[in-house]
Amino acid sequence: MFKGVDIGGTFVKVLWEDGRREKHYIRDIKGDRDLFLERIREIALDGDPDGVGLAVAGFTSKEGVVFRSPNIPSIDGVDFKELLGKTEVAVGNDVTLGAYGEWFYDHRDSEVLILVAVGTGLGGGLVLGGRPYLGVSGSAMEIGHHIVERGGYPCSCGRKGCWEAYCSSYGLERMYRDLGGEGVSDREVVDRAKGGEETALRAVETFREYLLTGLLNLVHILNPDCVVLAGGVIEGVKDLLGDLERDLKERVETLPGGDLRVSFSSSGEFMGARGALAFILSQHTDI
Repeated sequence: MFKGVDIGGTFVKVLWEDGRREKHYIRDIKGDRDLFLERIREIALDGDPDGVGLAVAGFTSKEGVVFRSPNIPSIDGVDFKELLGKTEVAVGNDVTLGAYGEWFYDHRDSEVLILVAVGTGLGGGLVLGGRPYLGVSGSAMEIGHHIVERGGYPCSCGRKGCWEAYCSSYGLERMYRDLGGEGVSDREVVDRAKGGEETALRAVETFREYLLTGLLNLVHILNPDCVVLAGGVIEGVKDLLGDLERDLKERVETLPGGDLRVSFSSSGEFMGARGALAFILSQHTDI
C-alpha cells in the first residue's frame, strides 16, 4: 500500500492509499537536523509502505534533492531518496504535487490546471495534459515571486513587490497595519472583516485586488481551463472574496476567459499529502 507524506514546518501529514490520515507534530525538533531527519524517516517508513510520495516545501530537484527550504532549513541539501533507502520514493515541491492531486482526484477533465495556494507564503503548481510541470530543474511555478508592484512591499525572498508580499498571511497583516489597523494575525484580520470592521474589510479588498492581478497574469501567460485556489488564508477569506470567477473573466481577454473556471480546493490541510500520494500512485497506474 502506498502513502503520501507532506513535510511542513509544524506538522508532517500522512495520507494512506486506503484513506487513513495522520498528523505528526515536529515543530519542536525542526532545529535539530539529525533528530528531525530521523523522525521524518521513521514517519515515512512506518507501516512498511510499498512506496512513498513526499511533498516538500522548498526548491526541490527532479532527483529528490532539496536545494533550499526557507521555512525548514534542516532539510536543505537533503537527498530524500537516499534518506529513505531502498523504499521507492517520489519527491516534489508541495504545491506542485498539490496541483497534481487536484487533477488526479477532482479535475481529470482539465487540460491545463493551475493551483494557487496562499498561506504563510504563496505557491503554485501546474498540470499540463495530466502531467505535473516541473521545469528544467524542478523549480517551475514559483509564482509567488513574480512582481506585481514594482518597488513594492518587501517579500520574504528578499525582493520587493512580489505577489507573495501581498497575498500571504504576512501580506494581509501588513496591509491591515498600513491602513491603520493594529498588529494582529491574519486570522484576526479576517475575523474582524467578517464582523464588519471597515479597516479589515479594506485590507481584504486590497488582498483580493492583488489576488486578481496575479491570476490575470497567469491566465494570459498559461491559458488554463481550471484555476484552483487553496491554502489557509484562502480558506479564511473565501466567504469574503465574492464571485472571483466572474470578476477574473471580466478582466482577462475574451478568448482565454471563455474556457476558464475557478474553484476552491476540497482537500483542506491534506492537499500536499494527497498530491504526494497521487504522484507515487501515478507511477503504478495507467492514466
